[in-house]
Amino acid sequence: MELDNNLLIGIAALPVLAIVCVFLFKRLAVINPEASELLQLRFGKLHHRSTEAGLGGNRIAPWNRWIVVSRQHDERVFHDIETNDSQGTLVKVDLRVTFRIVDSDRALFSVDDWEAALESVTLHEASAELAGKDRALFLRNEPELATELTQSVKRAMAGYGIEVDDVRIANIELRPEVTRQMFETVAAKLEVAKAEYEEKGRTDAAMLLARTEQRVAELEARAKTENLKAVGRAYQELRQQPHIFDAYTDLYRLSQLDPSRVVSFDGFEDGELSTAALVESDLELETLDGAATSSTTNGHANAPA
Repeated sequence: MELDNNLLIGIAALPVLAIVCVFLFKRLAVINPEASELLQLRFGKLHHRSTEAGLGGNRIAPWNRWIVVSRQHDERVFHDIETNDSQGTLVKVDLRVTFRIVDSDRALFSVDDWEAALESVTLHEASAELAGKDRALFLRNEPELATELTQSVKRAMAGYGIEVDDVRIANIELRPEVTRQMFETVAAKLEVAKAEYEEKGRTDAAMLLARTEQRVAELEARAKTENLKAVGRAYQELRQQPHIFDAYTDLYRLSQLDPSRVVSFDGFEDGELSTAALVESDLELETLDGAATSSTTNGHANAPA
């Protein structure tokens, strides 16, 4: 029974023992990651350095101090660095610095804080290199600004064991009144360009319309000429057949008559005129002749002597 209890206690103690061992290993073992350099300081002085990844030492001895320095590329962003352009206007820029530590001994022991040194050098070199530059270079963010600044910062940081690969201008900010003035200038230029394009568009449209009308007139004139030629050829062929030409001529003459002003009389039908109708017609004619004669006589009698 006591054996079983001891076995259970031993089994329960194994995980605890494993956790303790792992904890002690992490606390005492020194691991060098990939792309890093491990420095061993003994009594405050550099004793050993290693660039191999893996287990590099232990922290059992109290006089040993271990420092892991990454040799990978890193970057820092510095905001609101002030300088002046060629017109004396204040310009604020944000810089993105890409670098890596190539000499950990210099980076750690030649300066108290290499990050503070990097920031100080970047601010100083940016103020010196960007001062007096043309404003147009800032507005276009010309690559030459970043190139000159990179070379300047790279030379200054080489003595600290830090290799600067690139310094880029991430943002450019001008004074509010200068920004407003620039926007107004750009807006005015856009208005002028808009007016020029609109005027050019109207001129081009008018020219296109005129050319189109000219072309249409030419085509219409050509069509009328060809039509007259075709009609002449048709008449010439029609004259070669006289009976068809005569029939066409008669039809053409009839087509020129106005139906509203033409009275057609084909004669009387059989039995339409009777003796009574003829007598009545003669009496009407005699009555009209008598009325005309009396009117003439009265006219002569009323005339003055």
